[in-house]
Amino acid sequence: MHTPQDIFQQQQLIRHDNLLWLLIAQGVVILPLLFQLPLWLWLIWGGALYWRYQIFKGKRPFPNSISKFLISALAIVGLFLNYQGAYGVEAMVGFLVFTFIIKLLELRSRKDGLLIICIGFIAVAAQFLFVQSIWATLYAAFSCVVLITAWKTIYVTRELPVKQKLTGGGLLLLQAIPLMLVMFVVMPRLGPLWHTPLLNQQAQTGFSETLSPGDIGSLVQSTGTAFRVTFLDETTPRQSELYWRGLILDTFDGRTWARQSHLQFAGAPVPNGASQSTVNYEILIEPHRYPWLFSLAEPIKSDTGSVRSRITSEGLLITREPLTTRLQYQVSSIRPRETVYKALSKQQRQQLTALPIGFNPKTVALAESWRQASDSAEEIINKALAFYHQDFHYTLSPPLLGENSVDDFLFSSKQGFCEHFASSFTVLMRAADIPARVVVGYQGGRYDASENYWSIRQADAHAWTEVWLAGIGWLRVDPTSAVAPQRVEQGIDNALQADDRNRVAAGQFSAPQWLTNLRHRFDAANYLWSRWVLSYDAQQQSQLLKQLFGGKEPWRIGLIFLLFLGSLMGAYIVFVIRPKWQARTPLQQALKTFDNTCQQWQVQRENSETIAQFCLRLRGVQPQLDTACERLARLSQAALYDQQQDNQKQLVSALKQFPKE
Repeated sequence: MHTPQDIFQQQQLIRHDNLLWLLIAQGVVILPLLFQLPLWLWLIWGGALYWRYQIFKGKRPFPNSISKFLISALAIVGLFLNYQGAYGVEAMVGFLVFTFIIKLLELRSRKDGLLIICIGFIAVAAQFLFVQSIWATLYAAFSCVVLITAWKTIYVTRELPVKQKLTGGGLLLLQAIPLMLVMFVVMPRLGPLWHTPLLNQQAQTGFSETLSPGDIGSLVQSTGTAFRVTFLDETTPRQSELYWRGLILDTFDGRTWARQSHLQFAGAPVPNGASQSTVNYEILIEPHRYPWLFSLAEPIKSDTGSVRSRITSEGLLITREPLTTRLQYQVSSIRPRETVYKALSKQQRQQLTALPIGFNPKTVALAESWRQASDSAEEIINKALAFYHQDFHYTLSPPLLGENSVDDFLFSSKQGFCEHFASSFTVLMRAADIPARVVVGYQGGRYDASENYWSIRQADAHAWTEVWLAGIGWLRVDPTSAVAPQRVEQGIDNALQADDRNRVAAGQFSAPQWLTNLRHRFDAANYLWSRWVLSYDAQQQSQLLKQLFGGKEPWRIGLIFLLFLGSLMGAYIVFVIRPKWQARTPLQQALKTFDNTCQQWQVQRENSETIAQFCLRLRGVQPQLDTACERLARLSQAALYDQQQDNQKQLVSALKQFPKE
């Protein structure tokens, strides 16, 4: 005979079909995390599922304490070795996923199931450490629906359709959305969880402090987005004027350009004339783990929010720390066709005309001949640009260059990408005693008219030259435009041959038009999500609260929050709870029909009587209803204690079909 304690413990056990929902919920939640973590966690998950299946079949017991200790110790050692002893976010998430998986092996009661659900919600939050796009958010919402469904399921003692279970979980999440939105708007912004840098986070722009032939050619094959730009003025620059400066390289060793960090250029930007105008724009940049940001020349003012930054004397926008999170910032730059003047000291001029001795003798000789035969630096520049018109080809797959890389390019191969043209042109200028430097960044972009923003992709990576002219200052010269003008005017996808175009951005430019349009819509949705949701910081919150409520004082926010909660609860009672009170279930409707039928037999069912009790009394009054009453009592008992949906359907049918007088 079972004691009450035994019966209670039996009721706390999870049904086998409900256990399946917990397994499904776990799989949905950890799937995106497993792609970011060590591969051996997949094996642990598969092994745990197999062990759990063997437990279900009765072929294996639950693991004992020693087994769980050994498995945990091996996992900790594996995480330690995998991340080389660094206690970063990935290691913590890896251990969270491991505990989430291993909990399956000791899952028995509802209490264990509730613990798994709680860990699952933490794992959903951990998904945003790696991806914060709108699609990741939609997947996280789906994960929450599955978790809530599994949460409800572990307390259900009868079988329900899958659609009904998922619908219930989805409705609970929808009911929480209004409160979530209010809390998102008014709660203090303490910084999002994903601002924590990751160990395996790689640079997404691909720009380092050096540039060699082939570097940008490799970068443009990436499918990623570097940043997105919204112009805040009515008139915006043309695509050919969109040169997004990121890094200046001023030292050349014969093959590779590098940045000489200790060289400082004195003097702030000085407007060359009194009629200077500015272009104002907002940039949403992806993390790239370098300290430089991108802007048009010349930036004169910037607002990077809580991220400390400054504009250098070279006209570059840099941050104090490497950029490890998405950042939204505003910049004001001088209009591209207007100039600023900066004087050069003797040391600076020597640095910006220096070339390694003994390298590229043909190039040096050509530039020297131009210098001797020219009256001005402008004339030398024009000769160099005219030189590039002679049988040079713009290609993503040029031949390899030798030790004298510039000589090989200018006089032998005559095939190259933008870094080949920028590097060789800068060497020509320096050999002609004209200060010059290489600038790397992006050129152009894709304009989205529906959302009014420019998307600058990795495929838009570019390199060009800046030369210094007396009385003018730094002047941008893009030798690539002399060979492939459509690269600057129309974008890289219109400047390459078909074979090269298939390699740029993983062949996205060769995709069908409908797929390209769909990709652009996805990008626009992601941009809006990043700009208005992910970039919602304390500064934007302060501005929004002032606009909505007239201030951001705590008492004001608290009062409005309470009023909203009261309105929300009132609406919930009126539109959700009250209709449910008034609505009748199929069983209630059938009971009403049954009571009306019994009144014809001159018998009234009391409110305190169950169907079985009333049928017993009805049989004594009307013996001819003995069979119908016996069947009805049996169905009511089955529906009450077995709680099967079929029993309830049969009971409803029997109540409606009860014999009439």
